[in-house]
Amino acid sequence: MPLEGEGAKLAPETVRAARGAIREDVHRVQPAALSITNATEYGLVYSPDEVAALGETARDLGLGFHMDGARFANAVATLDCEPADLTWRGGVDVLSFGFVKNGGMSAEALIYFRRDLAETAKIRRKRGGHLLSKGRYQAAQILALLDGDLWLDNARAANAAAAAIARTAGERLMLPVEANEIFLHLSTAEAASLRAQGFDFYDWGEGAARLVTSWNQPAAEIAAMAAAIAAL
Repeated sequence: MPLEGEGAKLAPETVRAARGAIREDVHRVQPAALSITNATEYGLVYSPDEVAALGETARDLGLGFHMDGARFANAVATLDCEPADLTWRGGVDVLSFGFVKNGGMSAEALIYFRRDLAETAKIRRKRGGHLLSKGRYQAAQILALLDGDLWLDNARAANAAAAAIARTAGERLMLPVEANEIFLHLSTAEAASLRAQGFDFYDWGEGAARLVTSWNQPAAEIAAMAAAIAAL
């Protein structure tokens, strides 16, 4: 059940209002969990206090609390906080710990902060056809990224690249840049001009674009993109 929020961030009052509007009868789908994305699809970051407020809301409403962390590393790098501050200390029950968007090839991790959920996950994994016979080869990617906090180094590099582009964008910015995503106002002609120079990005509706910087983006490419945007 999608809910609205500035920059795709949910607020406790939004969750409470949505839950309160659902009748408790067999003709309505009954919610079981609250799921948020940190950083959000618009690149905004939930702070520890914001996570804790949503965690308290979930508990009050009898909901589980899941965090989609496809860009969890970027959020931690932005806030320079302990991962626990954004997860179990704030009431998160399950974290989807993302690696594919931060240097991994094909592996993600599910972290259960509730042991009862972890036990049922084994059955769900098998039933869903996700029990791998050679899972250790995928796990090697995660171990390598966790070793020496490489996952955070990668995220900091991606965040820094986005910040470098954002500094030149000025009033084109649609939202604050808090992770590695940049949303810009671009006319059709301006978008065509950038593409003619060899740059690529997502069209984000009419007159807008979405840029995503990666952990291994060469500094020269970032500087060139920033200069091209500034010159529009």
